[in-house]
Amino acid sequence: MANVRKRIERLEKSLVPARNADPHEEMKRLALHNVSTEDLNALIDIGEQGKQQSEWTERESAAIKAFSDAFDQEVLRAGYPSVAAFHRHRPPRF
Repeated sequence: MANVRKRIERLEKSLVPARNADPHEEMKRLALHNVSTEDLNALIDIGEQGKQQSEWTERESAAIKAFSDAFDQEVLRAGYPSVAAFHRHRPPRF
């Protein structure tokens, strides 16, 4: 369990918001708090292995779906009427 905890902490640290943080990154960070440990592990594995969507297992696809749903929920919780509205109001990334 300590290994899982360290991996989660590393993932969370990479998403800690900085002053004037990108709202998209903040939503991602919040969404990660709402997925299961199993989903977090699958997401970490996808990232570490650099897998493309066509290479995802059924479990990894389910983890992506859980993260996407959690992201959508955080956007709505932040007061945006929809995810599309959130994306329209985001400042451009350079």
